[in-house]
This record gives sequence, C-alpha cells and structure tokens, in this order.
Amino acid sequence: MTAERLTILGVGGAHVDRIGHLSGPAHGGASNPGTMAEWVGGCMANTLRVARAVGEKRIGLISARGGDTGGRLVAEALSEAGLENFSAVFLDRATPSYTAIMDADGEVMATLADMDLYESGLARHLRRAEPRALIAEAGLLVVDANLPSDSIAALCDGTHAPVVALAVSPAKAPRIAPHAARFALTFMNRREMNALIGMPLDQPVEPDTLGQLSALGFKRAVISDGNGPVTVLDDGIAWKQPLGAAASPVDVTGAGDALAGATLAHWPEMALADAVRLGIAAAAATIGVIGPFRADITACDLKGMADALPAPEPIALNAATASETS
Repeated sequence: MTAERLTILGVGGAHVDRIGHLSGPAHGGASNPGTMAEWVGGCMANTLRVARAVGEKRIGLISARGGDTGGRLVAEALSEAGLENFSAVFLDRATPSYTAIMDADGEVMATLADMDLYESGLARHLRRAEPRALIAEAGLLVVDANLPSDSIAALCDGTHAPVVALAVSPAKAPRIAPHAARFALTFMNRREMNALIGMPLDQPVEPDTLGQLSALGFKRAVISDGNGPVTVLDDGIAWKQPLGAAASPVDVTGAGDALAGATLAHWPEMALADAVRLGIAAAAATIGVIGPFRADITACDLKGMADALPAPEPIALNAATASETS
C-alpha cells in the first residue's frame, strides 16, 4: 500500500472464466461438439481492466483467490493490465471460477459460478486494517454483488468516496438493493433490473420500471439490454441510447463489464451521457473477440465509434419518478 490514493478502487470478483462454444445447433441431453477456452475474468476484474486501459487512471483491486494455478493466472493478468492488486490469497482454497456455454450464435445458454470464496474469505479480508485503509482513501469505490450484502454495507460505511455498484447477475443483484440510495451510479442489465424490482426477468425497460428503481433509491443507473438500446437514469431524467448498426458478435461475455469500465474511466469528469457512449463503444469492441476482455482495446477507435452512435432518445418520466430521483 502506498500513501498516494487510488483514483478507483474495486472490490469484487476476479477469477477464472471458462467459455465453451458450440460448433452447431444445441442438442439437449446429449454431447455437443464445440471448443472450450479459459481466461481470466470476473465482473470487477473485467471492468477495472477496461477502465485502466482506456482511462490510464491509478486503479486497484481487492479480491480473493486460491493458491492454485487459477490464482496465479489471475495475479499475472491483473499485473499485465497495470492494476494494483491488494487481494487475499488462501493457499488451501480453489480460485473462484465461472463457466459459460455459448450457442453457435455467441449467446449464453447456461452458466455455472463457483464463487464461495467471495462469500467467506473475501468478506473476512475486508475486515483487516490494510484493506480498510485503502477503502477509506479511495477516490471512487466500485463494489459488485459477488459480495454478501452486509459486506457491501460495511464498504459504504468505510469510505467517503462516491460508491458505484455492479449488479453482476439476476441471482445476486438483490444484494445491492438495500443500499441503493448510497450508490452514486449502478450498472445492471435488464434481467438484473427486473430482479431488483421483483418483476419477471424478461420484462422490458419502461418508464414505470424506472420509477420502481427510483423508489428503491437508485438515483443513477445504466441498464444494458443485449443488442437493444442502453437505458440511462440520471438524477431525474432518463433516455435510451441506441446502439446503431453492429457486426454479429463473436462472444458477448464481458460486454456489460466493458460498458461499465469505459464509462467509469471518463465519469464523473465527463457527462454521463458522453461517458456511456464511450462505454457502448468499448462493449461493441469487446464482443468482436473471444473472451471477456479485449487486450488490444486501446487500439480501437472508441471515440469514433461513440461519435457514430445515433442520438439519444429522451424518456418521459412521470412526476413521481422525477421527484424520487431529484
């Protein structure tokens, strides 16, 4: 730990991603030909790597990993990305992992998340003096829902910095709901949004659903929707940002993390609307390669891609929603 404070400090997932791609149509209950690749990923790790690559800020990560090969791969990838790593290492535990099976079109069919170490080991690590000092000194604190809800509360209590939340998944998103009013900004997808407000996961994003988010205390939110527009709620106003024409995705894993990472690399110094457009450009670049993080993302013309996006479309919020978010 150094005396100079971190511009961004993230607390959450950094683990091994195993991504399988089917070679043809899926056949339930049968062996399906395909390929399997292994990468370093995790919601927080992916987000911070993108933020570091496109924003060149001083960024640190607090996570937990095991004393296995997966843990060494994670440590090496974080170092290569230029992230400062303050994670706990549990020599007798396996590094968390996420396995996804993608269909021939690059869409997720099923996932399996082995994340118990975040529930136990990382939560304990956050009670130690050095992590608490880093959290207190950070310029911007980013938390993800891999953490137990009480750990998220403790993180909010332990910092004077603005806190940003990453919803992670529909199953884990409800962990952030009790702390909604404490977040300066929250990133989620449509299914995670619906899990937060108790609606069917396939419910579309509408003014009424934004009102329900506001009623929970979420003041600012960026809501992705696959190949549909990104919806932004920003302190009493809202809009949809269309994605424009896009090439067929190679792999959608990590797209939402890239959206969050590139947005955070530029916000709050940049207006949220402009930062989100750069985030969308980073997501579009990421789905053009296999894996959750595009190592050459700095070579992509993100500004040109952002400038080429269609104009945002305002959403008319009802008076109750506007007052709740103001």
